[in-house]
Amino acid sequence: MSDQYDLVVIGGGPGGYEAAIRAAQYGLKTALVEKGELGGTCLNRGCIPTKALLHACEVLSQTRDAGELGIEVQEPQVNLKKLYSYRDKVVHRLRNGIKGLLKGRGVDVFRGTGCLKDAGIILMDDGGTVQTIIARHIILATGSRPAVPPISGLEETGYWDSRKLLEENPELPGSLVIIGGGVIGVETATILNDLGVKVTIVEMMDQLLPRMDLEIAGNLLKELKKAGIIVKLGVKVKEVRKNGTAKECVLETAAGEMVLETDELMIATGRQTVIDGIGIDQVGIALNGDRIVVDRNMKTNIDGIYAIGDVTGTWWLAHAASAEGLAAVDHITGKPNHTNRDIMPVCVYTRPEIASVGMTEQVARESGRHFNIGKFFLAGNGKSLIMGETGGFVKILCDDKTGEILGTHIIGPRATDLIAQLSTAMSAELICEEVGAVIHSHPTVSESVMEAIHDIEG
Repeated sequence: MSDQYDLVVIGGGPGGYEAAIRAAQYGLKTALVEKGELGGTCLNRGCIPTKALLHACEVLSQTRDAGELGIEVQEPQVNLKKLYSYRDKVVHRLRNGIKGLLKGRGVDVFRGTGCLKDAGIILMDDGGTVQTIIARHIILATGSRPAVPPISGLEETGYWDSRKLLEENPELPGSLVIIGGGVIGVETATILNDLGVKVTIVEMMDQLLPRMDLEIAGNLLKELKKAGIIVKLGVKVKEVRKNGTAKECVLETAAGEMVLETDELMIATGRQTVIDGIGIDQVGIALNGDRIVVDRNMKTNIDGIYAIGDVTGTWWLAHAASAEGLAAVDHITGKPNHTNRDIMPVCVYTRPEIASVGMTEQVARESGRHFNIGKFFLAGNGKSLIMGETGGFVKILCDDKTGEILGTHIIGPRATDLIAQLSTAMSAELICEEVGAVIHSHPTVSESVMEAIHDIEG
């Protein structure tokens, strides 16, 4: 006995459940296979719980600084149990919302592991029985897991990864060395530093956030150091080892070998796709390394099979996975899809926040584009001054002939919200002059976008 569907999605993360809901809205008989909790890494072990902790830490920082506003409070105390309870409430509420949406649209949810047997056949194992599911179309949305680099002594010494901080009330160490200065590394450093952990970040590249604009990364480095976080750039981890109850991280630096002693280590060197155990070889799906190869419609080389999100190794972003899921369903149903997935905002929820869309200055120069740069420092923005967050800036790259916006980079308060304005402008192909002519409310941080464009215009 087997169930038959128009579409089966394997993986219930932000790409998978959005695709399933959209397909059901279009009238397709749809099923979703998920072995864990709905919401995937983003909701359960990534975006949402970390941002809940970061928000709490932002409130903690503001409370500590309240005296400068004339508000006298006692030194705030952190109750980790309540902090994690708050985080869990946010996660559970969103998870239940996804369950309700899937149920309301008539999507059948199977709890188990999905494996491709053939192009249109899935074996679903719930841990006790194996069920056959027949599907006209399949979307693979199996996501990613933390990548572990081949560092000598790592397994013997033990380490945290990005999931450890999000466990139920983890015991916080007195000190922590984070190996990797990407998004996960700097966000984790921000949280733990606020919670009283002595944090050191070590990064092999010469800048934090290696894919970000160099000037933005430099500004973040300055702010992290100001907050008390130690950052070591351009160093390679040679090995890690135990030293009694402590751990040692041996670094290769330009000045020679250096040893950092710490209570705990954390690996934050990126992620790797989850493609094992889902029948990739059985069906013959093309790979580029460990990444599933897809076309612009998210279609693999096998008719009827699509792949979206982290498993394709394109963006490693929840909102990218969602956009790709909708694009795949639109292609399956013959609907037009107007989303420009080349214009993809990237956000980092440190303090200050960072947001970017389009080309960095370095990429634009390497591409041979001729452009002007407009910049506005938040020290001159009234709302930023009121908020006491004036260390950032807005930077906009504009083609010097056509006026096309090539890229925008923001570091400062509410940067992750402000970037949508520029993403919209770029998607709508507005030129700098048109965006600069938009009346911005005063006083708002968003005025800094207008001011940066005015800087381009002289």
